[in-house]
Amino acid sequence: MPASRACVAAAPCPLSCYLVTEGPGAVLHAPEEPSNPSGGMASPMSGAAPRRAHAAIAQRGLPLRSSGPTRPRAEETVCMSKGSKRSISFHASHSPACAILLARQHPERSDTQVQVSLDELQNLLAGLGIRVAHTVVQRRAAAASSTVLGEGKQAEVAALLAEARREHGEESVLVVVDEALSPGKLRTLENALEVEVIDRTGVILRVFEQRARTQVAQLEVEMARLTYEAPRVREDASLGDREGGGGRGGRGHSNVELKKQRIRERVASLRRALDEQRAVEEKQRARRRDALRVALVGYTNAGKSSLMRALTGSDVLVEDKLFATLGTTVRALSPETAPRILLSDTVGFIRDLPHELVASFHSTLEEARDAGLLLFVADASDPAFRDQLRVTRETLDAVGASGVPSRVLLTKIDRVDASTRAALAAELPDAVQVCAHDPDDIRGLRDALVAFFAQRMTEETFVVPFGDGRLLGEIRAEARVVTETYTDEGVVLSVRALPEAIGRWKRALPEGPPIEAVADLVEAARRHGLQLTTVAGDFDRTGLDFLVVHARDEEGVPWIVRTPRRPEVFASSCVEARALRLVRPRLPVAVPDWRVHAREVIAYPRLDGTPAITVDPSSGYSWNIIAPGALPEAFLDSFADTLAALQAIPPEEAADAGVPTKTIAEARQALAKAMEATRGVLAPSEVMWTRWHRWLEDDALWPQHLALVHGDLHPGHLLLGADGRMQGVLDWTEAQVTDPSLDFAMFAGCFGREALDALLTRFERAGGKTWPRLAEHAAERWAAFPVLGAEWALRTNNTAVLEFTRAQLAATEATAAPTQR
Repeated sequence: MPASRACVAAAPCPLSCYLVTEGPGAVLHAPEEPSNPSGGMASPMSGAAPRRAHAAIAQRGLPLRSSGPTRPRAEETVCMSKGSKRSISFHASHSPACAILLARQHPERSDTQVQVSLDELQNLLAGLGIRVAHTVVQRRAAAASSTVLGEGKQAEVAALLAEARREHGEESVLVVVDEALSPGKLRTLENALEVEVIDRTGVILRVFEQRARTQVAQLEVEMARLTYEAPRVREDASLGDREGGGGRGGRGHSNVELKKQRIRERVASLRRALDEQRAVEEKQRARRRDALRVALVGYTNAGKSSLMRALTGSDVLVEDKLFATLGTTVRALSPETAPRILLSDTVGFIRDLPHELVASFHSTLEEARDAGLLLFVADASDPAFRDQLRVTRETLDAVGASGVPSRVLLTKIDRVDASTRAALAAELPDAVQVCAHDPDDIRGLRDALVAFFAQRMTEETFVVPFGDGRLLGEIRAEARVVTETYTDEGVVLSVRALPEAIGRWKRALPEGPPIEAVADLVEAARRHGLQLTTVAGDFDRTGLDFLVVHARDEEGVPWIVRTPRRPEVFASSCVEARALRLVRPRLPVAVPDWRVHAREVIAYPRLDGTPAITVDPSSGYSWNIIAPGALPEAFLDSFADTLAALQAIPPEEAADAGVPTKTIAEARQALAKAMEATRGVLAPSEVMWTRWHRWLEDDALWPQHLALVHGDLHPGHLLLGADGRMQGVLDWTEAQVTDPSLDFAMFAGCFGREALDALLTRFERAGGKTWPRLAEHAAERWAAFPVLGAEWALRTNNTAVLEFTRAQLAATEATAAPTQR
């Protein structure tokens, strides 16, 4: 043994301390708890030997410094007090300790659940070098029982302990309880069994402490351990009743007070150090905030690190054991994409994860919360993976990551047979089955990640001045450049990127001249590469959100060119762009194909077809091709087919694409709030007010599922062929995932209840999903439409729309059925 690391304690009273330096500047380290170089379980949480070490060091007049996460090397001697029954020490040459494993089974826990939890705890102990000699399950009628064991089970455990001690030695046996115990229960059980007792939380903390490699992980684990220890500190008679520090004439502080004071001071020091480290990490996260980020989350040992290595080519640690890695690793997807996709390998989860560790592992939780996509990794070969997925989701929900889009990855699929794979595919059709060692699986997963972010991207055209090289470089690095041309004004880049990045680049560019005339809008289109000639000399002002110019290109193709009426409209146009990309390949009708989407201009080739209704400022509405009272079969069939195809798009896929989602509960709350906000300006009758609220509160009317809806399917947005068949749908600004009745309600208001019934029959025939009271629900929703119109009018200060909604409400009240009056 090197002289500089020799154990300094005398043989009769060995202490858990060691000399770090020699000479006048000698410093003794006294660990807050016994260290174990072999990985076995040393005496946890008692604090007796460390306190004796502190006392001995103080008597020698040497400076005292807590060793924190530092551990002796394997060749060092780790000495523990032999006078305490709670002290267990495993030298590197000693055999691993053995344990008696205890579990309590309550009525709500099945035999399988108990066994899975016990197997998990046994694996944790195996990682610490502790072998489980016996397992005892105590069945309890209530979870809140004041004692862990009954008298019979306590006697059984005592007999097993005696047998284990005879076989392994007095100091090599401990009891491990498969649940978190309060300090009082832990102490009571120790006194009853006269043996070291560790609960599940203590085991997990020890595993984390052993595996922590990075400085941040070591700091976080130590702080979690001390937080756990603080309430478990108690008197140690071997140190005497008092230990100095009381001041003049004072009796001094008790050893418990001194120990707790040291813990508080150490925790404060750790918190300061962590704050510094987290500030650095926060700066690193801020630099990649607009990057495309994927976080691998899941149960410990589910295969996250293997996937990380396969997807990025990085040399991350891969071991088949629980909590092999505790830090967060961020690497770029390989081969690299444009823009880059960053993959984060986060710390694994486990059931009953100590709340001290949930609070401590700030970086992992931040990575999950800030990611654009969560990949829930589950081991397909583990029968308990469903429960493990639940634990992971619950943990992330608790820290605010429930709103992040997610996918399930079933890893280690090579370990299950073909029939199991088929059953898993039927049970979890959206899950991706993957083997981290199969190049084809990894290639498919990589392509899926690229496709996921591609559908969330918005296409934009920028004119960047030649002198702004920094912005040019940033756009080329963080976006996928579709085309790049050069004009007198600068470099014209057509790119695809996330809306957040596009917004940032737009703010960095100088604003173009305001759009005040048709010529200004045509010039704006020219800056984006379009050479157009206007058809009319003035704007089409019939739309509420956009001013429109009808134009033709050099080949005579008609174009629609729009500019927002209000600044906030651009944000909603970004949502519309995402919805258009999502629905374009899925619908039997055409939707606009935006070729230019910029803050000041949107342009696309005009779709074929005639609007079902047009608005003339002088004569009002005019129906085209169809008549509201006599709808042709072709119109009803094509409308039903379009809605069935639209609502067949999975809501999760729409949400992943960036389309807003509003749950049924949120939709009802929003309507109730809008009713209150507009009651003064609409002045509905008491009968109508009661009708609205009766509809809102009737659960039987509302659906139990969500669907993707257009949100504003009035006839002016429907393009028809000569036979009345729908050929296109315009204006997807209000697209969202919400109550499926929204588009049916608009139809009912425009064409009546009889037409709605005919549409629903065709909708079901086309594969659409309905519920028994859909028609009634749609009719009631239409009766409340003036509320939403009035709310929009108040928000935009549009008096014309407000007057229209008042007239609509008056008409609804005049035609209400007698039973509704």
